[in-house]
Amino acid sequence: MPSRGEHHSLDLNKDGKVDAGDISHIFSEAERAKLDRELDSIRERRLGDTRFFRWAVEDYVLLFGVAFGGFFLLLIATASTGLLSGDSVTIDQTLSKTPLDNGGECIDKQGQIWLSIYEDHHDLKVKSYNVPEINTAMVVSYTNIDGNLTEIFQRGTGNLAIEIEGEDLFVGDQTLTVSLHNLSSDPSVDDSNITLGSSEIFSQSSSVGVERRAGGGLFSGLFSDEEVIDIDLRETGPRACLTFKDLGEWGWLLMAAEWAGGRETAMLTGGSGGVPAWWMAFVSLGMSIVFLCIQYPLMHKMYHREGEEALNKEQVKRLITRVLENSQEEVSVKIDFELLRMQERAISIDVFVPYAPQSRSIMTVTDVRSTLLRNLLSEFSIFGEMRPLQLRVQSMTASLSEETIMLDNDLTMHGFDPSVVDDDYRPFFESISIIGTIEDLARPVIQELLNQYDLEDEGTLVSADEKAIYVRMIYRPKMRFGYFLFPRNFLEIEESLSDRLRDGLSNLLGDRKVIVSARNLKRTLADQAVAGRVEQGGSDFAGEALVAKQHGITGTLLQTVGGDILSSVEYVAQRNRNRIDKYGFWGLIVFVWIPFMASGVLVGAMLGLVARMKFERVLLACTVGGTAASITWAYTARGIIEFMERYQAEVLIPFLIGLVFLFTFFHLRRNKRLRREELFRESMLFFSRVSLD
Repeated sequence: MPSRGEHHSLDLNKDGKVDAGDISHIFSEAERAKLDRELDSIRERRLGDTRFFRWAVEDYVLLFGVAFGGFFLLLIATASTGLLSGDSVTIDQTLSKTPLDNGGECIDKQGQIWLSIYEDHHDLKVKSYNVPEINTAMVVSYTNIDGNLTEIFQRGTGNLAIEIEGEDLFVGDQTLTVSLHNLSSDPSVDDSNITLGSSEIFSQSSSVGVERRAGGGLFSGLFSDEEVIDIDLRETGPRACLTFKDLGEWGWLLMAAEWAGGRETAMLTGGSGGVPAWWMAFVSLGMSIVFLCIQYPLMHKMYHREGEEALNKEQVKRLITRVLENSQEEVSVKIDFELLRMQERAISIDVFVPYAPQSRSIMTVTDVRSTLLRNLLSEFSIFGEMRPLQLRVQSMTASLSEETIMLDNDLTMHGFDPSVVDDDYRPFFESISIIGTIEDLARPVIQELLNQYDLEDEGTLVSADEKAIYVRMIYRPKMRFGYFLFPRNFLEIEESLSDRLRDGLSNLLGDRKVIVSARNLKRTLADQAVAGRVEQGGSDFAGEALVAKQHGITGTLLQTVGGDILSSVEYVAQRNRNRIDKYGFWGLIVFVWIPFMASGVLVGAMLGLVARMKFERVLLACTVGGTAASITWAYTARGIIEFMERYQAEVLIPFLIGLVFLFTFFHLRRNKRLRREELFRESMLFFSRVSLD
C-alpha cells in the first residue's frame, strides 16, 4: 500500500483516489503532448515561408492567367472600339472558309448592295443594304394567293424595305424576285413602268415554300387552334461577314450573358444573332481560361494543404482547446472544459464554451465571445482552416473562491482564519495607493487616444489590482459616415491602447498585465472585416458564422469581392464530392463538361481541392472539360435555333434565353439558401442540445 504522500502523488486526475482513471489520465496527457508537437511543427512550417509567390506550378499558372486575361480584355476592347481595323472582315471571312465555321463561307458585303429576306411573325420581309443615297425603287415580284404574278413597288432614297403579308402568298413553292432600280435619271417614271423606264442596279431571286399549319407549330394545340402561314426560305444565301468591330461588340455581349446566365444563355444569345460558332467558342473559352488560371491558383493558395499540413479531427479539436486554454487569462474567465462541446462538419465547425467569470472580470458575454473568436480565427488563419466557425459562449453561475469571506445569518464568518492575520497593514495600504494612482493616470492616456482617433467616449471602466490593470472602453467614431469611412477596427484600438498604457505607466505597472476590451458602439465595416467572411443566419436561422481572414491579394479577392461566389462554389463542390471521389479525374472532366447549371470550371476546381487532387490534374481536367463545354455549346446553339425556327417556335427564342437566365439566377439563389439552411440548422440543433439552460 502506498503511503499517504505516495497516494497523493499517484492521484494524477485529482479525483481523490488512485484508480484506472489515473492511468487514462497518463495516456490522455501523452496524446495531448503528441498533438501539441504536431501542431507546433505545422505552425512553424506555415509561418516559415509567407511569400505569396513561391514559384511553384500554381504561381506560373497565375501569371499566365493574368497575362492572358489582360490580352483577352485588350483584344475585345480594341475590337469593339474600332481603333484597329474596325471595318475589316478579313478574320471572319478567312475563318468561314475553314471547318471552324459550321455556317458556311460568309461574303464581304461591305460597300456592296445586298438583300435580307426573312420571315417575321408569319409575314415576309425584304430589306436592302448599302444602297447609294439616290432615288431608288424596290420591286418585289411574287405569286399571290390566287396564283397570279404580282409586283409590289417601294420608292425612296437609299435603303428600302417591303413587307408582304403571309396571307397574300401562294400556298406552295414559288420563286421570289427582288430588284432595285435607279430613278435618278427619270424620277417621274410611273410605278407600273419602273422595270422598263429605269436602270436596274441589283437583282436577286430566292426559292420560297409556303404552307398552312395549325397555330403554334411545335406547340400546336397548346396556344391556338387557328391555322397560320409557314414560310420556308430555302435559299437565304450566305451570311454577311462580321467586321472586327462587330465581333468586339458581340464579345462584350456574350461575356455579359455568360456572367449573368451561364454558358447556355450566352450561346443561345449569340446563335440567335448569327454570331459565328468559332467566335462564341473563343469568347467562352477565353472566360474559362481567365477564371480558371486566376481564381483556381488563388483558391489553391488559400485552401490547399500538403499531406502533413492537413489537420485531422483530433488536431482540430486540440487546436481549439489550447487556444481557449491560452485565452482564459486574457478574458479573465475560467472555462469548464468538461462541458466544452465541439461539432465538426464538412461545411463548419461549431464550438460551445461554458465559462465562469473571475472575480475581477470586466468583460460581458459579447466581449468574451469577440476575444475568443479573434484568437481562434487568428490560429485558423495560420493553420489554413477555412471552414466557417460558429462560437457560442455561455456564462455559468460563478462559484465562490476559497479566499472569499462571508457572513452567515448568525454573523459567523466563513472563510476567515484569524491565525493568518498580519499585524503589519502597510503593504496592503501601499498596494491600495498604487492601484489608485494607476487608475488615475490611465484615464489621461485613454483620453489622448480618444482625441487622436476622434472618438466619442460612450462609457469607460478602469480598474486595477495586484495582477493586472483592466480597461473596458465603449467608443463611437465622431466622423461623418463613420460606418463606411472609419478605418480602424476594435482590435487595432485595443492594441493601440494597450501599448500606450504600457509605455505611459511602465513605472507603476511592475508585473501587472494590461487587459483591454474595446467595443465600437456603431459597428463599422472595419470591425466587420476582422473576419475574412461573415455569414448571418437570417430571420429563419439564428447564428453567425465567421471564416478566418486571409491577408494579401488572396484574401482580398476571394473573401471580399468574391465572398458570395466562393461560398456558393464551396457548397456545390461539397455536395458533389462523392461523385469525384468515386470517378476521379475522368469524373471531374464530365462534371465540368455536362451542360448543367453550376458545373463550370470554378466549381470543378473547388471539387478538385475538396477531393485533394493534385493541382496539375485538376487544372488539366477543368481545361479539357471547359473546352469541351464551350465547343459543344457553340457548335450546337445554331442548330437549336434552326430547329425552333423550323417548327415555328422562333418567337420563343427570347423567352428561352430569359428562361435559362432566370433558371440560373434562381438555381444560384437556391444553392445559397440551401447552404445557409444546412450551415445554421444543424448548428442550432447542436447548441440547443449542449446549452446549460
